[in-house]
Amino acid sequence: MALFPRKSGSEARVGFGLACYRLGQVDRAKAAFRRAHAMDPKSVEAMVGLAILDLASLDEAAKDYRARTENAIRLLSTANLVDHSNALVQNHLANHYFWKWTPVPGTVSVEAGSTVVTASQPMNLDSGERVRIGLDRFESSVADDDDNDDSGSANTLRIKEAWTGESTTGLKLWKKDYDRVIALSRGALSSTTVKEMQAESLFILARVHHIRDEMQEAAKFYDRACKLAPHLSPARFGLAQTLIWAESYEEATAHLKLVLGTSANATDALAALGLLEAKSGKNRREAFSHLKKAIDLDPLNPDLQILEALALQQQEADYSKSLDCYRKAIRLIESRGNAPPAEVLTNMGVLCHETKQYKDAEEYYARALRTLDKDGSEKSSLAVDEDAVRHKDNALFWNYVDTGVKAKAEGTQLTVGGTLPGAVKVGDEIQLGDEFESVITALDGSIVTIKDAFSTSNEENSEMPQPEAMALSVKRPNQRLRDPMAVSVAFNLARLHEAAGRIIPAVELHKTIVKRHPSYVNSYLRLACIARDCGSLKDCSVWLKSACAVAPGNPEVLTLVGNLHLSLCDWQPAQSVFDQLLAQKVPNVEAYSMLSLGNIYFNNLKTPKRYAKHLQYAADFYKRILNKDKANAYAANGLGTVLAEKADLIKAKETFSRVREVSGDAIPDTLLNLGHIYLAQKKHPEALQMYQNYLNRTRGSGTPISSKNQNEDEGEVLQYIAFAYFDWAKQTEMHNNVKAAPADERYSMCIKYLEMAVKKFRRENVVMKYNLCMTKLQAANCVLQKADRGIRRTSKEIQEALDGLVESLPIVEQFLQWKNDGKKVQISTMTLNVFIAQCKSNIDAAKQHLDEETKKEMEAAEVRRIRIDTANRERKKKEIEILEKKEEEQRRTEELEKKAMEKMAKAQGLVEAWEEEARAKKEAAERKKAKKDAKEEAPDAEDAPVFDDEADDDAPAPVEQKTDALFDDSDDSSDSDGEMFTGGELPKTSGNDDDDEKSPAAPKPSQEELFGADSDNESDEELQPAKKRSIDGDDEQVKKRMRVADDDDE
Repeated sequence: MALFPRKSGSEARVGFGLACYRLGQVDRAKAAFRRAHAMDPKSVEAMVGLAILDLASLDEAAKDYRARTENAIRLLSTANLVDHSNALVQNHLANHYFWKWTPVPGTVSVEAGSTVVTASQPMNLDSGERVRIGLDRFESSVADDDDNDDSGSANTLRIKEAWTGESTTGLKLWKKDYDRVIALSRGALSSTTVKEMQAESLFILARVHHIRDEMQEAAKFYDRACKLAPHLSPARFGLAQTLIWAESYEEATAHLKLVLGTSANATDALAALGLLEAKSGKNRREAFSHLKKAIDLDPLNPDLQILEALALQQQEADYSKSLDCYRKAIRLIESRGNAPPAEVLTNMGVLCHETKQYKDAEEYYARALRTLDKDGSEKSSLAVDEDAVRHKDNALFWNYVDTGVKAKAEGTQLTVGGTLPGAVKVGDEIQLGDEFESVITALDGSIVTIKDAFSTSNEENSEMPQPEAMALSVKRPNQRLRDPMAVSVAFNLARLHEAAGRIIPAVELHKTIVKRHPSYVNSYLRLACIARDCGSLKDCSVWLKSACAVAPGNPEVLTLVGNLHLSLCDWQPAQSVFDQLLAQKVPNVEAYSMLSLGNIYFNNLKTPKRYAKHLQYAADFYKRILNKDKANAYAANGLGTVLAEKADLIKAKETFSRVREVSGDAIPDTLLNLGHIYLAQKKHPEALQMYQNYLNRTRGSGTPISSKNQNEDEGEVLQYIAFAYFDWAKQTEMHNNVKAAPADERYSMCIKYLEMAVKKFRRENVVMKYNLCMTKLQAANCVLQKADRGIRRTSKEIQEALDGLVESLPIVEQFLQWKNDGKKVQISTMTLNVFIAQCKSNIDAAKQHLDEETKKEMEAAEVRRIRIDTANRERKKKEIEILEKKEEEQRRTEELEKKAMEKMAKAQGLVEAWEEEARAKKEAAERKKAKKDAKEEAPDAEDAPVFDDEADDDAPAPVEQKTDALFDDSDDSSDSDGEMFTGGELPKTSGNDDDDEKSPAAPKPSQEELFGADSDNESDEELQPAKKRSIDGDDEQVKKRMRVADDDDE
């Protein structure tokens, strides 16, 4: 570079900069890269080196932080434009966009404690995307599509975490552009063969999948990155995190140790490794040494304290130490102004429960519930809820709700001042004022009878006057149990009641949990245990059957079922349970056995003596077959049927789908079973598709689904299709608004398939015909309710609904007659009577609706006709107006053209007059000059005449020009200092004749001087000549005008 400053080029500067960087001379390296970029603006290496060094030297507290960052990213973007195959540039850009927040157009509003975000315009956000709301850096993820079904419109979305701030509007929303990150990373991965750079690209891809909770994909990319670059610690730590998620703790431990081999002070790796080793129990001393080292490196990090507490709570002897660690973590969290997480408070409550600190445990559970009350779930309403929580020890789950009325108490009677809400019923617990509580025993208008006589704590003081009327409140449950996390806290609180001997509130809370969340199997098991301990084996059996239906493969459930059968001397099922539990040694085989044995109780519903035994034999048979041949589709289909009977729909659907994939629809029953699964899951389109595929498969093959003939088999499938449409229509009607519009069409399809099914059966099928009539009744109700739901309807639809009702009524009346005559009809008399009453009522209503709708349609048709006539008249009127306007414009145009022609003629005459005057002046000047020349040639002055009158006689008289007639409408004609003369000749000035001879010819007028500035405003009057100006005027004004004329000539 010193010898050849220019010829060495930018490449030499880039190499010099790299050498300086390796030597630690960052400033010289930046200067070299900057010089290289100046010499060659398209040097990618120079731009990358300069951008990387600028980004590395940024200080977030500096004022120019944003500007310098944008400049560095601009350099990288330019480098990417110059060279699309530069992996280094693409990796850096991908890393930048991974952390960058991209603003979403519009603003959003959010309520305090809510998870629903309302935007000013539609938002195109996918489930799992990270979003940031406002300037407080509140971050969350978009909830899944299933959670967004109740959002209401495209302008709303649901986030996973509740908004922690106050209700605010006009907030900005940002999102992460992960699609761009993936595109850049994949481009870099395919643009280079350098393993380290490929590993970085894979690491960025893994982080994107990791933050999207796509753990399996993230683990694949982390693993590939670690194989290409074993010393890439961040990728290896990410791989360890995904392995922990997959519960592969041993592999995760090995990778964490490798991370610490390259980064010994990585606090996150130290804490995770310590927790895993403590959980395994192999080397607890080393585990806590790792945790201690991590805490020493970052003593103010509450997460590390929580991890140590989690490690300590693995051993019962360390419960007290774990509580101390949790308390330290809470103090650190509260010192930052944040609320402790509900999970931490729940764990502390469990530890206090286990260490017999019941009061502290209840306090921590209460704090956890209050922490979860961000969405107002602690509030209650007057709506009646059967089997609700009412016990005083469960006060965290109910409130007293004001009825809005006041009552005066006299003994056991309350006189209500106003109308008592209809939601108040006999048996409700009430509160009068702030202290008195009782139970309603009777209601009689404004008189309410209560169980206990009214009394207050101030009753002993007779001097204190009693209030005339006090507010009346009713005990109602709150909505805390809607939150799954709150359900866990409630279950722990119920277990606390059991441990403290409070059985009644514990049972009440467990029953409420299973009612609100039927799949919560732990409460079923606790209710069964409580019933067993109280000696009620029948109730224990009921609860265990419920538990089996909810979680049939749960080992604890199977164990309790076996014990129950032993208690009831039901030896054969008990022997089967314990034989299977003892025989199985592999956990997976044991779980499968538990699932098979659970079917015994389900199959005893119909034939208790033989069906259970047959199902057991079938389950064992399927198991033996699958153990020998895992690809046996028939055995797998049988197992799927067992799963479906147990309501384990997910596993059943997976099994049937796998069978269908392997067999290629060779087993038609699989299609039918899949249809049943989809129907149970309310996936009606998929169920209908499976049923239709089954029909298409079996119609040509002649293989029935049972021993019946082909028509009856097809008739049964048609009933399945009809029921799917019926259930779909009922589900659609639940919207009870315009969204319920498709229900009418689905009822029609149900009627169609039921009519086809009726024709398939040879014998009279009373139940099927009744279902057909009931469907027509439901369809008629749907049509009649369209007006209330805001859905358009026609008189034709009402007529069809009325026809269906009229057809159904005599059929059902015939069924009732058969019933009364003693014939076997599988429908109860009360059901038939109710149907007939409803059908008659709907017929009357349909007739009234038909008359109203017909009248409306006639009125609407008349209104449309009037509007059309009015529109036609208006259109014709506008056409006439347009035509008249065009004629008027044409007339005006002709008049203007006529005026213009007249003015042009007058102007032409004026020009000719001026030309004649100019010729006359020229001739006079020539005669003067000739006379002068002759005078100079005369011999003597005395011989000449004293006065030369010939010149005056010979000179032609000046022509008076009427130029003022052309400018009679000009506003400048009256100005005292106007720049133009109005007519005639200019007044002569003093001077000799030479000035006259040298004066130029009259200037030719311009078009504007002839026609004026606006010809439309010209007057139609006759142009009048203007008067001559006096020669006695101001000489200066005359000279000024002469100069203007001379300038025009020039």
